[in-house]
Amino acid sequence: MHIHNRGIVWFVGSTFACFLVLLSCTTTSSPSPQASVDLFEMVARGDLDTLKTRFGKDSVNVRDANGDTLLHVGVLRNDAHVVDFLLSMGADTEAQDASGSTPLMVAVTENCFESVRMLIARDASLFSRDAQGDTPLTRAIRKGTAHELVTRKTLLQKDKSGKTPWHWAVRALDRDLIKHLVTLGPPTQERDADGHTPLSLAYSSSSDARAAEVAADLLLGGAELMHGSFSEFEIAVLKRNYDLHFTDGSTPLHVMAKRGYTGFVQFLVDRKVNLNAKNLSSATPLHEAVRAGQVDAAVLLLRSGADPNVRDASGNTCLHLVAPAPFRVRLVGALLDAGASVAIKDDYGETPLHVAARLGMDRAFVERLVGAGADISERNKKGETPLVLTIDRDHRDLTAYFVSLGADIHAEDMRGETPLTKALARGLETVKIVVTDSNLYKQDVVGRDPLHVAVSRRAHLDIVKFLFREPKQMIARDTMGNTLLHYAVANDDRAVGEFLMREGADIFSTNVHGVSPLKTALTTSGGREDWILTAANVHAQDTGGNTPLHLACEWKLTQAINGILRKGAEIEARNLNQETPLFSAVKSDAAEVISILLHPQAGNPALVDARDAVGNTVLHACVRWSALRSADVLIREADARHVSLLNARNLSGKPPLHLAARAGNVDFIRLLLSHRVALHMGDETGKSALTDAVLADQEESVHMLLSAGANPVQQDMYGRTPLHEAVLCNSQSVIAALRAAGGNPFARDSYGTTPLSLALLKGDTFVGAVVGKDPLLANSDGQTPLHLAVMENVPVQTFRLLLAKGYPIDKRDRMGSSALVLAIKKDRSDLCHELLALGADLFIANNVGESPALLVLSKNTSILKTLVGFAVNKTDSAGESILHYAAKVADEKTLQGLLAMNRFGKFLRNVAGETPYDVAVRWSRPKIAALLKE
Repeated sequence: MHIHNRGIVWFVGSTFACFLVLLSCTTTSSPSPQASVDLFEMVARGDLDTLKTRFGKDSVNVRDANGDTLLHVGVLRNDAHVVDFLLSMGADTEAQDASGSTPLMVAVTENCFESVRMLIARDASLFSRDAQGDTPLTRAIRKGTAHELVTRKTLLQKDKSGKTPWHWAVRALDRDLIKHLVTLGPPTQERDADGHTPLSLAYSSSSDARAAEVAADLLLGGAELMHGSFSEFEIAVLKRNYDLHFTDGSTPLHVMAKRGYTGFVQFLVDRKVNLNAKNLSSATPLHEAVRAGQVDAAVLLLRSGADPNVRDASGNTCLHLVAPAPFRVRLVGALLDAGASVAIKDDYGETPLHVAARLGMDRAFVERLVGAGADISERNKKGETPLVLTIDRDHRDLTAYFVSLGADIHAEDMRGETPLTKALARGLETVKIVVTDSNLYKQDVVGRDPLHVAVSRRAHLDIVKFLFREPKQMIARDTMGNTLLHYAVANDDRAVGEFLMREGADIFSTNVHGVSPLKTALTTSGGREDWILTAANVHAQDTGGNTPLHLACEWKLTQAINGILRKGAEIEARNLNQETPLFSAVKSDAAEVISILLHPQAGNPALVDARDAVGNTVLHACVRWSALRSADVLIREADARHVSLLNARNLSGKPPLHLAARAGNVDFIRLLLSHRVALHMGDETGKSALTDAVLADQEESVHMLLSAGANPVQQDMYGRTPLHEAVLCNSQSVIAALRAAGGNPFARDSYGTTPLSLALLKGDTFVGAVVGKDPLLANSDGQTPLHLAVMENVPVQTFRLLLAKGYPIDKRDRMGSSALVLAIKKDRSDLCHELLALGADLFIANNVGESPALLVLSKNTSILKTLVGFAVNKTDSAGESILHYAAKVADEKTLQGLLAMNRFGKFLRNVAGETPYDVAVRWSRPKIAALLKE
């Protein structure tokens, strides 16, 4: 039978006639069917008076065709009197109809609360189950009417599992019901069959925020504290302070988040607690959730606004924390989606990627960090990158992953270790992971590729062979110029060294300090020379053609020379410059080595007169390399062998003295002079040692050679003297020394150039140095420095310098020309002015009759104005003035200009009594005469 509209259904199914029949049978002990129908009708109508007269106790629990009892029907009337009567007559409160519903279930279902109150007053069970397992209480809870059922009396009822209404109210998370129950008394501490009190039952639904609210209601309603995992929650609720900090600084949110009680986390979030509160270790609730692997709690906090980038006392953000492995990927995803930064460093300078690398976390976790922008090259405070941390802990999968991303295998930490050096220490298998085709040639900060580093770190030969791929690696150098063989020799790693030499390593390659593997081997103890210098390479040559013997001589390795010779080295081997080992010994002034070569323990001695490609002897080489001790040994040895070295010339014709003079090596000059070297020997162009010293501006050499008797006027094949070269080289002190020793400023070279003419082009200071202080200085053509100065068009200030030295201004050269004549011809009015101001003669003529006056009036009228000022009142030896000369050669315009000045007398007569007019007539110049007559 359906519970809803149950009274209507029953009424339709009965007849009023049958009810009357039933009423008439009051004396029978067992009511007839008709009588029962009548009773049901009366109950349904609520006819209590008739019912009382007709009703017998033996009829109270009769059932109709649908299995309903009178009480089932009576409760539908929701009439307290009817229900009370039936109950007083012994109606069974637990009788069940066809669906298993008790009268109380029917009353609850149909909201018959008067009936409910009467039933529960008679201890009707709240927990009788119907065919579907439902109870009055659970149905009332669903309908929101449970408060009608639960009273102080029914509050004590339990179902078969020991659950009280408190339990069911909590189980339903019905806060309204719980609040009602609280008004009836404190929550029970009774435990159900599962051991739950109402409070522990609420706690068991920790993922539901409503359970937290219910738990709070229970606690505030007087429930006893459980002091378990919800202890902090309980205290906070009772203190009405949800931001309360406990002994360790944690808040309730820290604890609930750590334990993953998401319902309680939501409860606290809803109460606006501080989501980023810190405990004593500065950890936030989100830190605790992540550390405990509580994904749901972490997500809830993030969605609620928790900051994922807050750092704890160690500088850790949530991404730094080590969550349990199964939850890491989900947590990192949630944190990154919420804006967690992958770049923040903890107090050790580590990013989350460092932590993940060190612990070897899942690759998926690491990939999420990298995908979010984590820098694979970032370093911690020790200088370590994530890559080196994976190698340290042998996390090979992550090592390969970082390498595939291009992580720097040369990133150096504070101890100088790199991912590559760590890999080398672990062995070949790790090296194969770290070094790939993409980074095989990558260099570290000092220019070393992986093979360089491996050899420098004394890696096993198997590793070296793995890293060696092609010959060009043998010539690769670091920033200091070191090759692989440099490192192998330095480490005395014979196995690797021999392998490298078999593959073509060069024993002669020098680094930036000029040190080769060969030199290291020969200069370092330990027997390296035994394996690097074999019979096969004792004749080998470097790029300059030098053999190991050449180099050992240059390096002054006296102890190694005879040993190298015993291995078969050639004592007269030539390099590309055709130098023998004896030359190499000279380069470093290794006199002891020279002695060994000249007197070896075995074999022929070195040739003392050997020459190089340009004809230099070892004595020339001594000068070049300032090998004074070696020179003395060689000169003595040459004398003993009757070989001439002192004056031997090279292909340029220069003996050693020339080189010493040019180099300014006075010690060598002194040594050579002491052995009576030829002082005036010229080279291929005739230049003497003195000239070479001048050309090199070696003043001390010049003085020494002059003191020894060198000739200052010795000319080369072009006629040039040392003084020519001194002027060209701008060396005033050398010029002075040469002049003092007899150098001639008028010496002409093959082009007629003199030292003085060169000096005049150089400037005043050089002119003064060259001419000296002699006022009568003149060359073989009768020219004074004034003549040469005019001819060279010197500046006026230079000319004044010469005038000040007192040279005769009217002195004529072999052509009869004075300096003034030359100045007029050069159209140098400025020089003319200087000469005229000092009284230069206007009328003195040269060998062809040219005087200054005639030249100016006939050819150089531009200088006329300069001359006029000095010509007034002046006449020549025949008494002729400037107008007399003008009458002979001047044109009309020039004469008119002179006359306009009105400074010259037209009627002045010469010794012959002629006026300028008379001269013009005599010279048949009528137009000029006419001007002079006016």
